[in-house]
Amino acid sequence: MANEFWVDLWAGWIAGAASVLAVQPVDTTLTRMQATRLAPGVDGSARAALRRVLAEGGARALWRGVAPMTAVIPMQNALLFAGYGAGERWASRRHKDAESSTTPSAGKAGYSNLLPVFVGGCVGGVLQSFVVSPFELVKIRQQASGGAVTLAVSTLTGNLGRVGLATRGLGATLLRDGVPHGVWFAAYEWSKRSMKDSSSKDSSSSASNDSAVQDTMVPVCAGAFAAAVAWGVGYPADLVKTRVQAAAAAGGVESGLVKTCSAMLRESNGDVRRAFYRGFDLKLLRAVPASAVSFFAYEEARRWLERE
Repeated sequence: MANEFWVDLWAGWIAGAASVLAVQPVDTTLTRMQATRLAPGVDGSARAALRRVLAEGGARALWRGVAPMTAVIPMQNALLFAGYGAGERWASRRHKDAESSTTPSAGKAGYSNLLPVFVGGCVGGVLQSFVVSPFELVKIRQQASGGAVTLAVSTLTGNLGRVGLATRGLGATLLRDGVPHGVWFAAYEWSKRSMKDSSSKDSSSSASNDSAVQDTMVPVCAGAFAAAVAWGVGYPADLVKTRVQAAAAAGGVESGLVKTCSAMLRESNGDVRRAFYRGFDLKLLRAVPASAVSFFAYEEARRWLERE
């Protein structure tokens, strides 16, 4: 069990590093757009946010905030993928036991026992929230104002204090990272099993080639599907979190979850979709490839580490 934990730890680190480096420019643009308050005459589109970022610092500005997010990856993914790994192993054992059963419902057991994966993802998401929230606050400060990581940390500590740096936006982060991460991992596992079952039914004489393609395409496609499902659930909390932390990063007064949600509804004239799903297409543009890269890197790294 201890060895499996370390395999998940290092595989998760590799997966996180790969995904952050791949999609950071989209993340910077999305953060700036989410932090923009809607008002008459204010262009809150992704294109306007991208123009503002490029005008401030050129192409290099798109990579603002990559340092704090890279720094948090080991701790974040240690909790997240270790929780998923434990749940996935538990579910796999139950799946094998069900397959050996002679009951008529055994064929469906592989999909009905996703609860351990879901719970593992939720637990990992909640635990990593306490680690990732302050780093995301620093990242948002960098993406909004530029400057080095040390300057962002010192400014935030001076404005909020150490406790404020650790807790500002934590409530929204917990909402974003709890249940949505359970959905993310469960959707990934469901999709992975579905594709493998379908592939096994259509297997032919070119088994070796099919296996190589499957090892690549299954985690990529399942990871992309999982991201779309999970962010459909968790995006409103992500948008609220960014607004709360952006206000704190700019030296404003924290409004809290309820007041922030009320302000967002007022700005959008009561349009719930515009208030809580603004920028959702850009989030998917970031999250879908990031999730595909992350799960592919995780599966490959875990396969390589387990051979050692």
